[in-house]
Amino acid sequence: MPGLAELGLKPVAPAVEMLLARADVTESGGHSFESTLFDLFAVPKRESSDLPSAAVSRLAEGGEKDDAFWLHADPVFLKPTADRLLLFDAEMLDIRPADADELVALFNQHFSQDGWHIEAPHPNHWYLRLPTTPVVNTSPLADVIGRNIDPYLPSGEEASRWRSVLNEVQMLFHSAASNMQREAAHLLPVNGIWLSGGGCLPERWKADFSAVMADDLLSQGLSQLSEIECHALSLDALTQQHEGDAYLVVYPSLLRTVLAADPQSWVDRLDEFERWAVALQRMLQKKQIERLSLYPCDGQVFQIERRGLRRFWKSRSPVSEYLLSR
Repeated sequence: MPGLAELGLKPVAPAVEMLLARADVTESGGHSFESTLFDLFAVPKRESSDLPSAAVSRLAEGGEKDDAFWLHADPVFLKPTADRLLLFDAEMLDIRPADADELVALFNQHFSQDGWHIEAPHPNHWYLRLPTTPVVNTSPLADVIGRNIDPYLPSGEEASRWRSVLNEVQMLFHSAASNMQREAAHLLPVNGIWLSGGGCLPERWKADFSAVMADDLLSQGLSQLSEIECHALSLDALTQQHEGDAYLVVYPSLLRTVLAADPQSWVDRLDEFERWAVALQRMLQKKQIERLSLYPCDGQVFQIERRGLRRFWKSRSPVSEYLLSR
């Protein structure tokens, strides 16, 4: 993360740095959080289409299994500037349940003749069900946060139609009573949605994990579909892992701070992850685990075996150098 030194921030993570320094670096099958998870869970790939993260995440929020086409329709704030439109996601908006209820009802009424329907199991998480499969490709919300939306707008044969839909939703939400109340309360309005992750639930498949440890919806949904037990993130529970078990631990806290462009929070989250790195290093040394694979979700994987810890000639570099090299 450029700018750490200029801000007077010096992350200290010796265990993380040692694991990275003594690892073998190879290519992984994913270049983002979503694609890395789908690859790790061995979900069959589909060419020229979105990863169906909406249908999978909805399942983790109590949605019933079906064969419908679902899209994330995440509520957002779109901020116009002189020559572009910037996007900020729900994590920055403090959306109240009543706000979500009104806006979802407005959308469903307005698009009822098209057979479109949004479900909102949480004020921050909305899912759009379509009666037919659109010919469109989308960009994950994480790619767009804090950025100009133009390069990330829908593409494909029906791109023009879906770009028009996004504009139509902006006009629909502009004068909503809940947004007027939000602005009166000095809250940012929810003046748009971001569509992404379209598709139907994947068919059943086999993933090679004994268990999953994750708090995010996508990992929980993938675990449910692959019939693998999923536990909440817990360092204490991880250290009790039995030798021979293959665990997938999903730790996205660092990603959120990058999306929010918050260097201080990133350093704080790195301090927390350092505790995990210390414990994992100890588990390798004690032969509780044979191999550790770290996925930064950028197309690479750092693989560390127990014998690799003895590569004393490979000195560690500051963790900030790994950020600047990517």
